[in-house]
Amino acid sequence: MDEGQTNKEEVHAFSGSEATEELKANKTTQNQTESMEVHHHPDLRHKKKHLREYLLEFLMIFLAVTLGFLAESLREHISEKDRSGVFAQSLAEDFKADTSTLNQLINYTQIKIRTIDSLDYCIHTPRNRYNDSILYRSLIFLISTFQFDNINGTYEQIKNSGSMRFFDQTLVNNLNRYDATSLKLKLMEDWENKFLYEKLSTQIEEKFNYKVFNDMRENIPIKHEMYLRNINEETVDILLNQAETIKRLRARQLSQQKILLQKATEILAGLNKEFDLQN
Repeated sequence: MDEGQTNKEEVHAFSGSEATEELKANKTTQNQTESMEVHHHPDLRHKKKHLREYLLEFLMIFLAVTLGFLAESLREHISEKDRSGVFAQSLAEDFKADTSTLNQLINYTQIKIRTIDSLDYCIHTPRNRYNDSILYRSLIFLISTFQFDNINGTYEQIKNSGSMRFFDQTLVNNLNRYDATSLKLKLMEDWENKFLYEKLSTQIEEKFNYKVFNDMRENIPIKHEMYLRNINEETVDILLNQAETIKRLRARQLSQQKILLQKATEILAGLNKEFDLQN
């Protein structure tokens, strides 16, 4: 074999090896290119869904929304129930205090009316220290006042916050009537005070010693003179007529006080029944 032929064979062998390597490289590059093309150009074609699948998806969404709404409603219901219990307990405490005050007020008003009834007799009784002390004590009731201080903070809070819906309608009606009656009683008390300070007080100041009233109010021995000045038939008649006006005003208040006490008792019973409160 000559040298030329040998060189041809070597070239041919070398060329074949290079060709094989080049083919392999080209194939790898082609695969990578195809992979990249698949990655960057996904198949956007979707299978057509059946109506049943759409209905199932809708049903699942509907159930999720409904359950969420029910859960929120349940949470609000529990929260409102807890809040109504707090309001009910606070209302009960207010009406217990009002009931106690009303019992005292009714007792005071009844005593005041009876005392005014006896005033005519006391003022015409022959004068001595004992009789004068009885007269002065009668006059203390005439010029003194005891008003109903309605504890309505919880009621106003419930009304202004729109929380009346927490309570039974019968209970709500009783609360509203109680508030209206309280306002009516307050107006009557204002009438009495106006008449007392503008009319009656002037008469008492001119005829009796206020220092004696102070001794009696402090429950100490009377240290001052129990005088009666400018007492005559005309001034006595004016005083007794003014006392009668106070009596009538108090009698009207007494009727409202009894109505309030009855309503307060009914409200307490309603709260205890609806919310099972602990006394």
